[in-house]
Amino acid sequence: MARRFGVDWDAYLHGFHAERPGAAEQVLSRALNGHHTPYRWLARAVSARATTVLDLACGAGAMTRELERPGRLVVGVDISAAELELAQRRNGGPWVRGDALQLPFADESLDAVVSSMGMVVIHPTSKLLEEAARVLKPGGMLAFIAPTVRPVSPGDVRVGANVASRLRTLPRFPGPLEFTDFAATLRSHGMRKYEDGRERYRITIHSRADAELMLDALYLPATSQARLDAAISYLENEVRKNGQVELAVPMRRIVALK
Repeated sequence: MARRFGVDWDAYLHGFHAERPGAAEQVLSRALNGHHTPYRWLARAVSARATTVLDLACGAGAMTRELERPGRLVVGVDISAAELELAQRRNGGPWVRGDALQLPFADESLDAVVSSMGMVVIHPTSKLLEEAARVLKPGGMLAFIAPTVRPVSPGDVRVGANVASRLRTLPRFPGPLEFTDFAATLRSHGMRKYEDGRERYRITIHSRADAELMLDALYLPATSQARLDAAISYLENEVRKNGQVELAVPMRRIVALK
C-alpha cells in the first residue's frame, strides 16, 4: 500500500486493528439517522435476490450480520486476524482471512459485494474495484458506504473544528474521502454507477467514556496522547455545559451494477 500523508499505512492499520478490534463497529453501531445506522442503510441497497454476498473488509462482522437472511450466504473477508477472531466469537461466519486486492474467489461467482469503510481504507481504489468486478456475476451489485465531508450543519462544523483544533489534525485514511471521476473508474472495470447518496448520521456523547470511545475509533497516525486527551476533555466539558454533545457522521452510499 502506498504511503499517504507520510504514513506507512500497512503497519499502522495492522497495529490499529490488532490493538482495537471492533472499534469502528462500536462507533458506527451508535451512529443514527432516525432509528437506523449506516449498516442498515447499506444493507437496504442489496437486492433480496442476492443469495451469495461478500462483505469486504468485514472487521468484527457488524455488516455481515446485518446482511444475513434466510437463503443467503454472506461471507466476511478481512486481512486482520484480530478482527476476524472477534467476529468468530460473535457469529459463526463463514469468515475468510484474505487480501481484498487478491480475493480468494472465482471469477463471476458472487451476486453482491458490499463494504463498509473498505473503499477509504483499502488502496489503491482502482485495484479494489477491479477485484470486486472480477468476482461479481453479470448483473451483480457493488454497494459501499464511506465517510464524507457533507452534509453537515453550522453546529456540526463548530464542534468538529473544536475537536480538530485540539487534535491538530483531521482523521486520515489511505484512500480519498471524496471520490473524483468515480463513475469513469467504475466504467473502466465494466460497472456503472446506479446510485450516489449522502446522509447525515449523528453520535451523541453523554460522558467522557463516550468521547473516549469515539476518539479511539479514529485513524489518527502520529497524534499524541496529550492531543487526544485535550479533544476528549473538550467534549467532556461540552457535556457538562449542555447535557450532551452531538458529533456529525456524514456518510456516502454508492451502488454500482456490473
